[in-house]
Amino acid sequence: MMPFLLAEFTNLEQILPLYVYCVGSHEQKHLERPDGYPAHQLFLSRSGQGIFRIPGRADILLTPGTALLLPANLPHAYFPYESTENWDLGFVAFDGHAAKPLLEQMHELMLSALQVPNFELLWSQLESLWHLISLNGEQSYWEASKRIYGMTISLLEGQTSDKKSLKGVTASSSPQPALQAAVKLIHDHYNEKLLLTNVARAAGYSPQHFHRLFVTSYGMTPQQYILQLRMRRATQLLQENPDITVESVAEKLGMETSYFIRMFKRTYGLTPKKYKDQS
Repeated sequence: MMPFLLAEFTNLEQILPLYVYCVGSHEQKHLERPDGYPAHQLFLSRSGQGIFRIPGRADILLTPGTALLLPANLPHAYFPYESTENWDLGFVAFDGHAAKPLLEQMHELMLSALQVPNFELLWSQLESLWHLISLNGEQSYWEASKRIYGMTISLLEGQTSDKKSLKGVTASSSPQPALQAAVKLIHDHYNEKLLLTNVARAAGYSPQHFHRLFVTSYGMTPQQYILQLRMRRATQLLQENPDITVESVAEKLGMETSYFIRMFKRTYGLTPKKYKDQS
């Protein structure tokens, strides 16, 4: 779980085209918002089921692997499908000068339960955003602005990858199945010395073509994706094993210790040891 974080910062909301208002995830209980919420919201339903109720509209059921985009200031309520059910719901609220035109471009995705084929990527981006804001404070908000934009583009990409057209523009055949196989290979071997040329060939692509398709679909390079997987696993190891050493974590990730420490600090703003001490 990622406890609710309110992103409090000074005057940057007047400068950033997009800024994060709050982010988190938890077992969602019944929540009423008769006046709506002051920022736009993206919800990710990871497990369990829940209902969103908006006056004048049919109820929206969110099941595992679905998402919902809600505009700011729209009255609503949401709650688990059954009172005894655990509903793991992630959320990020955002606003800024660029938010309205961005959502206008995505208006077809608003106010409906979206099946998300790249759900784990979006959830990973949500976790990364939470860690960034929780550990870095005010200095993180420029990077957070980039990442919330990346999340919305990832959502849009996932929704259009299996469609023949978007607003009358014909799309090429989707490379998603082959890319998914490549991503599974990365997940299975991220802690090894993984040659991306071999991953590309396993997916049936040249290394250059694979790199282009990966960036288009996932919003980051394969190397960045692998690093993100390693950093997420590092935080899990540090949280779940209080006595584990930094050297042991690096070894489990297939990384040299000094490089691991440098990448961890670049990602989260503090060393693995300080992170462990704060956990």
